[in-house]
Amino acid sequence: MKLLKNFKLELQKNKYGRYLLLGSFAFFFIKGLIWLGIFIAVGLGITNSF
Repeated sequence: MKLLKNFKLELQKNKYGRYLLLGSFAFFFIKGLIWLGIFIAVGLGITNSF
């Protein structure tokens, strides 16, 4: 756990590390929103078919 915390602190100090952290957060956030939209669309499609 301490190793992960140190790694995160080192990334935050570096300019490119901050871009990497922000980019990875944005990527997974958008990916999650897309999957959420797919599940909602499929769920509403299934419930409306009955």
